[in-house]
Amino acid sequence: MILIDTNVMIDYFRSRDSELAAKIDSLQVGLCGVVRTELIHGARTEEEVDDYLYAFKTFDYLITDDYDWDCTGFMLQTLRSRGLQIPLADAMIALTAIKYDIPLWTYDHHFKFIQGCYPELKLYDNTAHAD
Repeated sequence: MILIDTNVMIDYFRSRDSELAAKIDSLQVGLCGVVRTELIHGARTEEEVDDYLYAFKTFDYLITDDYDWDCTGFMLQTLRSRGLQIPLADAMIALTAIKYDIPLWTYDHHFKFIQGCYPELKLYDNTAHAD
């Protein structure tokens, strides 16, 4: 299983007939609440929201709990102490990938900075998995 970040999912939904969509459809994908929330928030129409909600049923839902939010706070504090300002949503996404011990597929380069402090964060290399 892999966790897919919001930016990859946006491309997935915008290009359903692409190689990207075929690749994602061939994987066991998990989504966390933050990614789902960001997608709904960014939807431009009610139809797009409905499409997202329907599609969410095809992916595994990665549950987070109160402890995860506390750990995210500690992660953000550690990152800040090392001079890194990371958005809360991205820290929670990273923590979810760490919690479930699964790679994160993202286009955001700042996850490499998180990985520098938290080497247990695995980043999915799509180029290494090309068909």
